[in-house]
Amino acid sequence: MHKKSDPTSNWLIIFLVWAAGLGAAAQFGKIAVSLDEFRTIYSVGEVGLGFLISCVGLVGLVFGVAGGILIPLIGIRRAFVWGMFGAAMLSALQAVHLQYFALIVLRILEGASHLLIVVAGPILMARHSSVAARGAVMTLWSSFFGLSYMLVALIAPALLTLGGTSALFVAHAGYMCVLGVALWRVLPPPVVTDSAQRTKKPLDLATILRLHVTIYTSPWLSAAALGFVFYTGLYIALLTYLPDFVDTVQRTGLSASLPLASIVTSLTLGVVMLRFIDPVRAVIIGYVLIAVSAVPLIFTLGQDAVFIVACLVLLGATGIVPGASFALLASLNADETDRAYATGAIAQLGNLGTTTGPPILAAIIAQFGLSGTVAFVMLFSACGISIHLFLAGRRSKTMNQRD
Repeated sequence: MHKKSDPTSNWLIIFLVWAAGLGAAAQFGKIAVSLDEFRTIYSVGEVGLGFLISCVGLVGLVFGVAGGILIPLIGIRRAFVWGMFGAAMLSALQAVHLQYFALIVLRILEGASHLLIVVAGPILMARHSSVAARGAVMTLWSSFFGLSYMLVALIAPALLTLGGTSALFVAHAGYMCVLGVALWRVLPPPVVTDSAQRTKKPLDLATILRLHVTIYTSPWLSAAALGFVFYTGLYIALLTYLPDFVDTVQRTGLSASLPLASIVTSLTLGVVMLRFIDPVRAVIIGYVLIAVSAVPLIFTLGQDAVFIVACLVLLGATGIVPGASFALLASLNADETDRAYATGAIAQLGNLGTTTGPPILAAIIAQFGLSGTVAFVMLFSACGISIHLFLAGRRSKTMNQRD
């Protein structure tokens, strides 16, 4: 496959965009680590406190594809920088102790800034990476959520001790503002392309609904998202509930170690795999490894040391899927507008997975315990494999008919 050129990767931009992704993930993490503080501020119960976290993701769940339309219209660079400055401003406003409803409103607005960052981010990463490095670059991007949670968990306690949630939110605002200025300076100005001209269409409800149909019926535009939803449902659910199967003393350590296992695999084995095999096969292999790695859990329950090792192996296996899924965005969609649409879909279905996976697993555990957890993992893995095999078959049949 011949291209006009394969420019070298701009690693300064790549790492700055990735660092911005860490800040975007911290929009969730800063609340998650502060729940004890908020319990003393608001008398809204656990559901209300949980909504402080999830309401940011609801924006992506509802408007993910709309973001895929809007961001090329705004401009990828402009949308990303706007998202950074918007996140900084909203985090600073949240540092003031507000009424619960006012904080929810600001959190929903923060969800809009989050959507701009997570849709534009991988497009910028792909744009500024060489073809040879793209698999590794997209894998790096895929690590931002888990790594951010781990870093926030390490840094936040000192800030909370220093000045409560206000100190944490001001620190987050400063981080996003500084990176926003840096990215505004280093990102090159946009170049108008045929792709950009193609997006000059009315942004109305009918257009958005038609694009949903276009994306989710296209085996190219939908592939990354339809495979990714099963990963996000699995990943967040396992992080949430696997620690409950070990002794209380072991739970904190296991909770901190599980995302690290995933990140390590993603940035090592995941990167190596993408150098030698295409992203679709890598995702399928990842799901096979997840399903196989779940089986030892049944035989090690009650032996905490061995069970913890089995949990780490399982979460390590999950690290292959996200990097390969984001690499899939670029490999199946050469056009940047198509990448924006596909990334909007992955944001939408990713939020669907994180929203639905934990309650589904909670209900399964209540009825079937650990055996139900293993069945849940195998079912979601089988669905991820099946959808990619199905879409690959469709692409092979219609290779010359794509719009």
